[in-house]
Amino acid sequence: MLLFGFAFLAGVVTVLSPCILPVLPVLAGGIAGGRGRPWGVISGFTLSFTVFTLTLSTLVQNLGLDSELLRTLAAVVILLFGLILVVPALKNGFLVWTSSFAVRRSPSAIVKPVAGYWPGLLLGLGLGLVWTPCVGPIMASVIALALTSSLDSASVLITLCYTLGTSLPMLGLMLGGRSLLARLPWLTRNTSGIQRVFGALMLLTSLALFSGLDRTFSTWLLSVFPGYGSGLTSIENQDDVKAALQNRRNLLASSKVPPATTADKLASGQGDGVSPWLNSTPLSLASLKGKVVLVDFWTYSCINCVRTLPYLKTWYAKYKDLGFVIIGVHSPEFAFERRASNVLRAMSELEVSWPVVQDNAFGIWKAYENQYWPAHYLYGRDGSLLETHFGEGNYAQTEKAIATALGVPFMPSGNVAGVVPVLEGKKTPETYLGFGHGARFASIEDVVSDQPSLYSFPTNLKTDTWALEGNWTIGEEFSASSAGSRLRLRFQGERVYLVIHALEGQAKAIGVSLDGKPYAGGEVTDGKLILDADRLYQIVDQPGKNSGLLELEFSGRVQIYAFTFG
Repeated sequence: MLLFGFAFLAGVVTVLSPCILPVLPVLAGGIAGGRGRPWGVISGFTLSFTVFTLTLSTLVQNLGLDSELLRTLAAVVILLFGLILVVPALKNGFLVWTSSFAVRRSPSAIVKPVAGYWPGLLLGLGLGLVWTPCVGPIMASVIALALTSSLDSASVLITLCYTLGTSLPMLGLMLGGRSLLARLPWLTRNTSGIQRVFGALMLLTSLALFSGLDRTFSTWLLSVFPGYGSGLTSIENQDDVKAALQNRRNLLASSKVPPATTADKLASGQGDGVSPWLNSTPLSLASLKGKVVLVDFWTYSCINCVRTLPYLKTWYAKYKDLGFVIIGVHSPEFAFERRASNVLRAMSELEVSWPVVQDNAFGIWKAYENQYWPAHYLYGRDGSLLETHFGEGNYAQTEKAIATALGVPFMPSGNVAGVVPVLEGKKTPETYLGFGHGARFASIEDVVSDQPSLYSFPTNLKTDTWALEGNWTIGEEFSASSAGSRLRLRFQGERVYLVIHALEGQAKAIGVSLDGKPYAGGEVTDGKLILDADRLYQIVDQPGKNSGLLELEFSGRVQIYAFTFG
């Protein structure tokens, strides 16, 4: 009950947060129209925000959707309503259609209020899709649970309380606006013109959503008023609230699947209920009985995972006829890694011949309470867990444990073919290129320009930082280029890798230069990187040299996700 109450209060103050202000003009659509319009907006908002907050990650994972698609859909809804308010012919046609719809739904109803409710409901559904609050600890906890599909009934009620709290000031703004229009005669006489102004505000909001200007405005607002909104989440930073959140975490953690049962879930191929198997039919527990099993959590665009594969291939070839089984659990880091065709192509290129189960919903990952790529879990013939190892390395010790479990003499494999040496010394940390986990970003954003996503390079780029130039769209996981846009990265390391999603019908090559000159090395030839799939590309390979200034030039739209270094 404490969390429900504070979630409601946090929702009330959310309207003032800097990331909400850019979409508030949408409420103008609730001021215009029939008397039922504000209530329709609130109903639609409550429904869509609650549902999509709790289910968005599941929808994205299971349907392979780009999370930006829902934002675009909302922008389209707002754009249409803006046009209806601005263009009289569209307004009249829309009123005729909604009135006939209302009559069919309830012939005895008073048409006008109902006709206002249903358009408002649709507008509210769109508003809920783009209402991304700067949340405090209570909603952050719910969102974190949603990302791991670990929701409970309390999470639903907390989200509903938060949404209702947010709806209260929204409803007040809309009803207050309608009351003001009714009380001022000169506004009443110019209702049609006022509605056009509201429609224009909605059109501007939709264009801001399409272009990303709403995010730019939030960034600009915080740069001009650095402290704005900083105290909004303090209402939740109470000792009692923190204690209640910790109790929830402890309760949910205690209800997780015990690690002792995960072997059964993995063996039956039901880690998340829908995990398909590649290179194999679903393995049964009976088929693994008496085997030594190495469970390998990996994802094909992770360079750390790729560097372990030569050792796995060596062990599989050496011991598989003696009762050794490798089961790869492919838990994708990025959206395009969920496609079976992409995984199969990567497995073919990387020569992964053992059974792999696609863990797109992270069911097996969560059952193991795993947190790493790569991660190895070695089981003996009796099913007992013999060894765990996270990350690269420890190869000789793991192979010795395999040989001991099989009951054969341990003969170290020595030099393993295909191993890429890891640079000793400093190298740039893994660098994500989306706003979700991005760091060390040094671009200057031109918020005055009529191109809201226009960036420029800084005069001096520091080591381990990156910058953009030109028109870019920055999403949660990636940055999307446009024709003529560029990226610079000042890095430390002998090798540079980049995860790229090559969009269909878009750029097929990227220009590459190193230290101001066209580069050739790694997968780059004559200053060009040819894109052939959604995967990890090696951009730089410079043995003996440990730094450089990399520049990429894009001829069209591609999505770039993360740099890694070796």
